[in-house]
Amino acid sequence: MNGTMRMRAAAAAAFLFAFGAGAAQAQQEVRAQLAARGLPPTLVDGVSAMAADAAAHGLPTGPIADKALEGWAKRASAERILAVVQGFTVRMGEARTAVRSAGVTAPPGDVIAAAAEAMGRGMTGAQVGDVVRAGPAPADAAPALHVVTALAAQGMAMDQAVTVVATAMREGRPADQLLDMPSVMRAMQARGMGPAEVGRQLMQGGSEGPGGPGMGPGPGGQRPPGAGNRPGGMRPPGEPPPGGGKRPM
Repeated sequence: MNGTMRMRAAAAAAFLFAFGAGAAQAQQEVRAQLAARGLPPTLVDGVSAMAADAAAHGLPTGPIADKALEGWAKRASAERILAVVQGFTVRMGEARTAVRSAGVTAPPGDVIAAAAEAMGRGMTGAQVGDVVRAGPAPADAAPALHVVTALAAQGMAMDQAVTVVATAMREGRPADQLLDMPSVMRAMQARGMGPAEVGRQLMQGGSEGPGGPGMGPGPGGQRPPGAGNRPGGMRPPGEPPPGGGKRPM
């Protein structure tokens, strides 16, 4: 073996060692986080093993722990939690591919996780790419993907939700206006408007006319009454939607 080959072999060995060490560290961090929240050892072992595999493939591990904790908070069975986490981990790989296809060479972890959540609720890889390309920076895609998912969960067709959000991003609407879309949609639905018409109104800036709870054209849109200060009026993880329904994992 000549000097060049030895140098290459040493570099490859160092890379594999660092990658393996990173996966082991990620596994230990997830294990400690889940154990601290009281999850049973067998469930902790299963989820932390998935986290180690995800880290070895360059995927974020924090969302994996969050997904397991979400299931635990909802009192799902260990078998159900493991199945959901496994499916989510697979979708993160598909989501990363979709984001990369949109021109983002090194997608941020939160964007990968948001895309995986969106794809789990019916968004295609091509639609993920549409949202990612619409924003001025890759980091803008994560909240935008959450907004699309929220609009779709409230009854808007996924393709229309993607178009509404991507158009708003391309038009340069303020971030708070974008995040307000789910709460604006709820206010419009409370006034008897159907999801498709809500989508058309949001495409026009969200105004319902004088006295309506719309966002209004341009900056300075208002949150509708009762939306509170949460971005987009979105519920925190684990809180059921209005009417007592349960949000799927």
